Amino acid sequence: MSDKHIEQTVLNSNDNRISPSHLCDIFLPQNGLQERWKAFTRRRFVIAETGFGTSLSFLSACQQFTQFRQANPTATVKELHFISFEQHPLTKSELIKATEAKPEFAHFSQQLQAHYPPDISDCHRIVLDDGLITLDLWFGDITDSMPQVWTNDDGIVDAWFTDFSQIEAADMHQVAESIAILARKNSTIHTITSHQGNQQDVLKQNLTEAGFEMAESHNHRNSISPTHRLLVGSVKTRQYQANSKPWFTRTSATNANDVAIIGGGVASATTALALIRRGVNVTLYCADSLPAEGASGNRQGAVYPLLNGSNDCLTRFFGPAFFYARQFVEQAAMNSTFSHDWCGVTQLAWDEKSTSKINKMLSGNFPQELVHALDIEQTKQKTAITSNFSSVYYPFGGWLCPQELTRALIKQAQDTGRLTLKSDVDICGLESTNEQWQLTDSTGNQFTHNTVIIANGHRFSEFEQAKQIPAYSVRGQVSHIPTDDTLSTLKTVLCYDGYLTPQNITTKTHCIGASYRRNSADLAFCETEHQDNKQRLVHCIPDVEWPKNVDISANQSRAGVRCASRDHLPFVGNICRYEALIEQYKDLRDNQATAETVPIYANLYSIVGLGSRGLSSAPLLGELLASQICGDPLPLPHTVLNALHPGRMWVRRLVRGKQLGSKS
Repeated sequence: MSDKHIEQTVLNSNDNRISPSHLCDIFLPQNGLQERWKAFTRRRFVIAETGFGTSLSFLSACQQFTQFRQANPTATVKELHFISFEQHPLTKSELIKATEAKPEFAHFSQQLQAHYPPDISDCHRIVLDDGLITLDLWFGDITDSMPQVWTNDDGIVDAWFTDFSQIEAADMHQVAESIAILARKNSTIHTITSHQGNQQDVLKQNLTEAGFEMAESHNHRNSISPTHRLLVGSVKTRQYQANSKPWFTRTSATNANDVAIIGGGVASATTALALIRRGVNVTLYCADSLPAEGASGNRQGAVYPLLNGSNDCLTRFFGPAFFYARQFVEQAAMNSTFSHDWCGVTQLAWDEKSTSKINKMLSGNFPQELVHALDIEQTKQKTAITSNFSSVYYPFGGWLCPQELTRALIKQAQDTGRLTLKSDVDICGLESTNEQWQLTDSTGNQFTHNTVIIANGHRFSEFEQAKQIPAYSVRGQVSHIPTDDTLSTLKTVLCYDGYLTPQNITTKTHCIGASYRRNSADLAFCETEHQDNKQRLVHCIPDVEWPKNVDISANQSRAGVRCASRDHLPFVGNICRYEALIEQYKDLRDNQATAETVPIYANLYSIVGLGSRGLSSAPLLGELLASQICGDPLPLPHTVLNALHPGRMWVRRLVRGKQLGSKS
């Protein structure tokens, strides 16, 4: 193991390092966490550290928190949230090797290893023990990552574990300030610093200027080298406010104990489960007799990320979202049965345009675990079918049945006793009354809730409060075809100017599709679209016979209506008051420094516009929205959060000095 992969947070008097296993023997007592947990008045306690290393500090904190919860089941604090920054992350094999000598941590280390991500920059959220423990693992230079961590006016971190002996002197002031920006009032800090030169004095001054009261600790002197010292401190007066731009503010719910979700698809299900993990009671209003009768009702859907080589918000969202989706589905499969297969996804370079697009994507230098190129022969071997094209392969991708997954998630949520499912209830009206939301269904029945989430796909625009969100409907028809001798050998999802799934063993069929008709909500069978699904396959793979032999004569298909956006990113967060936003920000280009917080409908949120990649994005989006509503740390960087904001497209125009009118 290279030096950069060695636990860097502590030092030992014999070899100039403290053993990693001794880390929390120092940090936890110095922060007084056991005592603080007993007196803590919030649901979630947040620890942050400046170096993840071999994960042993995290695992030790998990173990101690779990033991605390077992000994104090009535304590207010229910969950531990751990934020860690790492510039040089271990590989999974190195992580396994580093933790194998600690069998007492096996319960948590095995979960961590199962969902440990490849080295992709930004935040990777890992959920352990059904939400008891949450890890936000930020990969990249700490000076780049820390300013991207969202915080509200109160701060988000309750205790800091830091090692400034590993931070460059030139970065010390910035890191100290970032720590203070994220720290809550009464947040504690315990840091190791070099005693050589004046680093200790400089660090103490930087942290003091940032709002900490600091002192040297003389405990554990026998555990560290003579060249290092321990500093401890706490925030007595918080000096900072929220670190997001006013027009991209994300506000939590004033009362998150009672949340209504309108919609019955995968976005509703993932959001409901994320809220329930946080102890929230959820009522799900489904217009159909069963969940997942709309866009989430297909037999098979591909799961793979939407990437390009630009490292823009699209890639920065879908990379981590894809790995979180894989984690989420695997955890769901531990308690439910639904059709899925992590068989990989192969994307063919079938023409000049697709080849150029693939080459541009590969220029992003993504880890092999995420995506890599295959030549013609490798493509044939991987797919077990002949196409005569090269490709890229997503080894962690695959397919699943959206309908079965959605219903399984809702059943899991119901089993907790915190989800009430109201089927055949078509909510058609929303009205704010006495700081609550009154929901009216199509028969005139009314329901009252503190917080409401609109998650009903393309029907979002039926609500007056949400109709200005610039999303649109897309009809898609998928064809179901019987398997044959050639198709039955297909080993991966095959993507071209469409997609073909491997055989669903249960139905003995494959899915090919899908058609694309913008601004259409028609669900009737279309013979032309059915024929086009086959023709696209034949057109894209013309030099072999098997596409021509695909049998569509039974006219078996399913049409659904997705909700999409122009920039391929969904609209997730507080729903803005459109007219008020236009008036408030009419001079935004020239008055950004004095801009006020974006006007919103209090306690009203959206998760719409997931498009064709909802299976890859819905789990993380549901986790994001639940985190926001409950006031927890958010699992995405500022840049991406802004790109998901429901008001983003309006604000972008206003910042450029463009005028806005009513949505056409």
